[in-house]
Amino acid sequence: MNIKRILHQNVDKRTKEQSHLINNRNHGETLEKTYHIRLSGSRPLYDLFTLTGWYTNTQGIRGFLYATITDPKCYAWNLSFKPGTLCEIHEHSHIELIYVIEGTLKILIGSEEFTFDQREFVLINSGVLHGEYLNNEECTLLCLGIDDSFFDKSAEPQQKLDYMHNLKKLINEKRREYCYIRFSPTNDSPQTISALTIILNEMCDSLPGKKRIVLGYVERIVDLLTKEFQFQVARQDTGHLHEALLRDIKNYIRCNYSRVTVGQISAVFHYSADYLNRIFRRQTGMTLSAYIQDIRLSEAMWLLGTTKDSIESIALQVGYHNQGFFYCKFKEKYQALPGDVRKEKFGFF
Repeated sequence: MNIKRILHQNVDKRTKEQSHLINNRNHGETLEKTYHIRLSGSRPLYDLFTLTGWYTNTQGIRGFLYATITDPKCYAWNLSFKPGTLCEIHEHSHIELIYVIEGTLKILIGSEEFTFDQREFVLINSGVLHGEYLNNEECTLLCLGIDDSFFDKSAEPQQKLDYMHNLKKLINEKRREYCYIRFSPTNDSPQTISALTIILNEMCDSLPGKKRIVLGYVERIVDLLTKEFQFQVARQDTGHLHEALLRDIKNYIRCNYSRVTVGQISAVFHYSADYLNRIFRRQTGMTLSAYIQDIRLSEAMWLLGTTKDSIESIALQVGYHNQGFFYCKFKEKYQALPGDVRKEKFGFF
């Protein structure tokens, strides 16, 4: 079942439980009493994570669902609205990460209007005044209310080989400087859709283990923002983006030099090979291919002096399956053949 259908079914099911409430004011009073959430002004976070899902349709109906980690019940309603309605301007004491499942979303952020397309994320920082527009069109969203600690944690390396560490760190820094950050998909975002679907199901079903499962998948989504999406920063910050990207790519090459290709790097980091080559040349003076060759040859030099492996074996270890090509590149870099270097510099054959 797709994520849109799950949201609609849960809104319809839980709206029947609130059939005695007939307008936004009634629902607002119930939400504040039950969940301590206000639909206007400053909205604090009373949980590590909250989920809000809503949709509009061509008949002018808005469905709304709200769920928290700690409360076992979801809250939902289904009411009509006037086309072009601007929701109450409000701010959060937490980060709001909005995912556009279907349609387009128009938001007033500060004093400017922005439109976000299907399958895009927008991260709105805490304390930023904003409001969503409601229009007579099919639009479905999921809004993740996330405590700051998630993003602080995401900026730390999660494992020994965290190739995206510098990009995560940059996102964490930039979200503190700007009102919002846009994340555009680089592909169909299958892992993100899967994670969001699991979070929605867990928040609605409220089965044993809900908290651990949900928090784990929220952390997964924060990680996926650097793997299935490209994020946009202001023009003056493209240099910071390039520097962070370059550090992550260099780390990836150092860990995979014997088998890595430019195409593989392009696929892992979701940028075209031409784009990566341009910024790599601008920052280092060499292309990606040349940098890979340089790392391989440096490693070969180290193996020549620290092991008694044959030169043919060393060539294979560092990624050269053509011995003649290895000898050519080695001499080009060190002005000597591997055997001569081993004999003259390291004193053994």
